[in-house]
Amino acid sequence: MPKAKRTRKPATAPAGVAAATGFLADTAAARPLASLIFLSPVLVIYVVGLIWVRPDLAATADIWLREGMKLVGVSGALAPTWLAVVVLLVWHLVRRDPWQVSGGLLGLMAAETVFLCVPLFLAMFFFHGVPQGVVHTASIPWLEVVMTSIGAGLYEELLFRLLLVGGALFIFSHILKDHSLGARLAVVLIAAALFAGAHETDPANFLWARFLFRSAAGIYLGYVFVYRGFGVVTGVHIMFDLVVKVADAIA
Repeated sequence: MPKAKRTRKPATAPAGVAAATGFLADTAAARPLASLIFLSPVLVIYVVGLIWVRPDLAATADIWLREGMKLVGVSGALAPTWLAVVVLLVWHLVRRDPWQVSGGLLGLMAAETVFLCVPLFLAMFFFHGVPQGVVHTASIPWLEVVMTSIGAGLYEELLFRLLLVGGALFIFSHILKDHSLGARLAVVLIAAALFAGAHETDPANFLWARFLFRSAAGIYLGYVFVYRGFGVVTGVHIMFDLVVKVADAIA
């Protein structure tokens, strides 16, 4: 009998290797370890500034997280920072991702951060009067501009995207077994509404244009988080705040 031809199985990528690569496509950019390494320089800048230079410049979301963590017996100025590190590392271990993060991937994430900032600026200009309502930083020290930009980006994204959106999507996908687009949309919309509302705590100074801009920004940042990860979305938020505040300070 003639021997049956042996068919060669197509080579498969090792476990944990991204299925798609390239700008806005590399799934490795969304990995938690890549996010942690990508954000480590700004984490260090914020922590050094907070502990040794200007403790009074703690971000509002940072303070909210500190107060919330006190309820479970965790206290300290760096508690939210450690929370971010621990969540990302635990998430990395649960996913069983590889421990290698290339310099090329970090460069790609930086390029994505710059590119993905553009829609936020377009949205800001679309809502008339929003720039004047978003920041009040004219003639302030540069350290304050940097610290407040980093703090807001890091801890607002930690609270509203990593914990709220990420936590809710984990419950939907792993516990409720709901992987639908509707579930993602609902989570992103609710988080965006809470994100916008958290910035409007004074009814006397409420501005619809500002609220709608932040709602739109929250929706956009929610989807950046879902598809590009915590590192990129936090980079986008920090860069947006930094550019707006620097432009306002030198105006």
